[in-house]
Amino acid sequence: MSNVSQGPGWWMASDHKWYPPESHPGYQPPPPNLTALSSYPGGQPFYPNLSSSSYAGPQLANYGLRLGGWVIDWLILLVVCGVISAVTHSFHYSHVATNVNGFYSDNRSFRLGMPGALLSPLIVVVYGTLMCGSNRAQTIGMMVTGTKAVKLSTGAAIGFPAALGRALFEWLLAIVFFLPWVLDMLFPLWDPRNQTLHDKVSGTIVIRIGRS
Repeated sequence: MSNVSQGPGWWMASDHKWYPPESHPGYQPPPPNLTALSSYPGGQPFYPNLSSSSYAGPQLANYGLRLGGWVIDWLILLVVCGVISAVTHSFHYSHVATNVNGFYSDNRSFRLGMPGALLSPLIVVVYGTLMCGSNRAQTIGMMVTGTKAVKLSTGAAIGFPAALGRALFEWLLAIVFFLPWVLDMLFPLWDPRNQTLHDKVSGTIVIRIGRS
């Protein structure tokens, strides 16, 4: 209340006093700014409660879309790593036939040697880091399936440091701890935010944005 108007929207009542806009009987609050709501004060997550009736954020990518993106990326990386390993003569085949006391043994083996054994994981990590760490925040598989990796806390692009940690953790699970990697790939099936373990470690989620 004031004797003079304090700015746009102030109104004069029957007592000849000026009142702020929100005190007017017909006042309607402005619609919420969904962009401003994409991050919450105090570090609350971008997706604080997916069951809330007021939730208006982007839709999370379902497991089918995530699996489709993974398969596409795996095939691309398999071809690239295979070509590089062939060019660097990293494939090694051995055939050993033995006959001991009348027992015949025919042993054949196929292995990936140097430098392919070093280049292949490096290619996988660099691919995930550069693609997900860019402003687009998508691998080729994500582009095809219309998904994108974003920060859980803000909904923004995850950046290169988080993308590197995400890629390294996934590679570590796949190479060193195979069964945990399988768990990592299956984790979105029961997680409320459809996150993998490498999403949780890096503080990321994958959302649907449509194909581009």
